[in-house]
Amino acid sequence: MSMQPPPPPPEPDQSAARNWALCVSTYNRAAMLRDCVRHALASDLPPAEIVIVDASTNWQDNRAMIEAAIAETGGCPLRYEPARRKSLTVQRNQAIALAGADILFLIDDDAMLHPACARRIVEYYRADVDAHVVAISACNTPAEFVPADVQALKETNRAGDLVKGRPAPVQRAIDFALRHLLMIPADQRFVTYDRPDQRWQGDARLPEGLARVDFIVGFALTLRRSIALREPFDEGLVGSAIAEDLDASYRFGRHGMLAFAPDAPIHHLEAAAGRDKRRVNTALALLNIGYFVRRNSTRQGRDLARYALWYLRMLLAEIPKDLAGRRWSMPQVRGALLAGRKIPALLRQSRDGLQDWYENFQMQLMTETTSGHGPNHATARDQGVNG
Repeated sequence: MSMQPPPPPPEPDQSAARNWALCVSTYNRAAMLRDCVRHALASDLPPAEIVIVDASTNWQDNRAMIEAAIAETGGCPLRYEPARRKSLTVQRNQAIALAGADILFLIDDDAMLHPACARRIVEYYRADVDAHVVAISACNTPAEFVPADVQALKETNRAGDLVKGRPAPVQRAIDFALRHLLMIPADQRFVTYDRPDQRWQGDARLPEGLARVDFIVGFALTLRRSIALREPFDEGLVGSAIAEDLDASYRFGRHGMLAFAPDAPIHHLEAAAGRDKRRVNTALALLNIGYFVRRNSTRQGRDLARYALWYLRMLLAEIPKDLAGRRWSMPQVRGALLAGRKIPALLRQSRDGLQDWYENFQMQLMTETTSGHGPNHATARDQGVNG
């Protein structure tokens, strides 16, 4: 089978929302992927097609497993292809090129759709007849479903346990720290780089039930395929491509509004990352933002100065994160310091050769960690700044 995807279908009507496709990039998580597909097929409004791009060496075995899961439900068109390169952004773009539906659910393989999620999101797109809404986020909502490999799931609320059983004033102080130091919102984990005239300006009214947002996290991302073709994911990132969702969704905002659907539930399970990966993941989370600014900004002096100040804030924010997680070796702080040592080399690179240089740079940085159980390099979420 050819490693190159076929030419993309013709660009659809930008305002159309006739159907949706499940588009998943995956790597070495066949059982989790199968659960993701089963949940999509159980939707009140099933997908018109399923597109999977797999970076696993045994992708053909995984494809057979998914074909069997689809057959159990009566069938759904499937495009299952090996990845051109083991990179989340490359795989996402490959899936977009293969898909033909109007609305793409570019969710993670560890994200499980509730039955009502797809129908509600597609209804919102259909209600937006002028296509001012270009992307909609589902709402992370726990579900009764527990996967077979539950022991591999991440402890997602270890820091939150700090408030249990504490006096009220202490609880309030800890809650403040959690909200403003540990759980930094997406709009503060990114450094914007567009000029005001590059941003979309138009009627800001949303279909009733939606809330406007500036960024969408990858596990909950849905968008119009026409926009995905105009603003591809940045293929200069390798592996898990930390913060790729922030960069891409920021650029989607050049063409319309991003929205959040609180009544469209999805359950993100988040597979665990190894402790030995926290240092390099934190470094990449910080460096990738600098790469986006260096590559895209037309006001380099201004925006790189903003990035430097942002880096200092993120460095300080890693201290309470490590302490709250009882990580006494301070891996995330050490990762932030590692990023600080690498930033000058990044900013010295010419923009013409930046993408190729940064791909090699990331690979070299990732080899600095020891071998062992680590994150899914195609889909793992950030364990540093994003965590």
